[in-house]
Amino acid sequence: MDLDTLRHSCSHIMAQAVKELWPQVKLGIGPSIEDGFYYDFDKKDPFSDEDLANIEKKMQEIIAKDEPFIREEVSREEALKLFKKLKEDYKVSLIQEIPDEKVSVYKTGRDFIDLCRGPHIGSAGNIKAFKLLSVAGAYWHGLETNPMLRRIYGTCFQTQKELDEYLNNLGEAKKRDHRK
Repeated sequence: MDLDTLRHSCSHIMAQAVKELWPQVKLGIGPSIEDGFYYDFDKKDPFSDEDLANIEKKMQEIIAKDEPFIREEVSREEALKLFKKLKEDYKVSLIQEIPDEKVSVYKTGRDFIDLCRGPHIGSAGNIKAFKLLSVAGAYWHGLETNPMLRRIYGTCFQTQKELDEYLNNLGEAKKRDHRK
């Protein structure tokens, strides 16, 4: 299993968990990055450490259900209609920027659907080891004239041992940080 695909899929599970906990939150984007993944959310208040713990718990519940990632191709117009109905303004904006006539969306569970090129792992149960790491602010499309979104960073590995080693290395690096 490709680590980037695993991490990207984990970001979608995090987005699903956030939407289940805060249905009014609007979704931004959620790519994999070098050491993990992130997802941007339009949420009035920042996420707290307690929120991150609750999101992780909800993610574990979603993963335990082992629901598949289901890819569907829809027309650009169908996608616009769907995400307007869901009041997902950032997704509507992204769809308007896509030149293609066909757009792919992914579903997990009964109610979660996200705009995404993919690919994804077969099902949520393939996620074995993840950790939410930090929160930050990020402007939509990186422009300070755009809304400030709440970004959650996390990481995901194929095994708990790999995750534990990564977290241990992070801790050691913090201890040696010369900026302290």
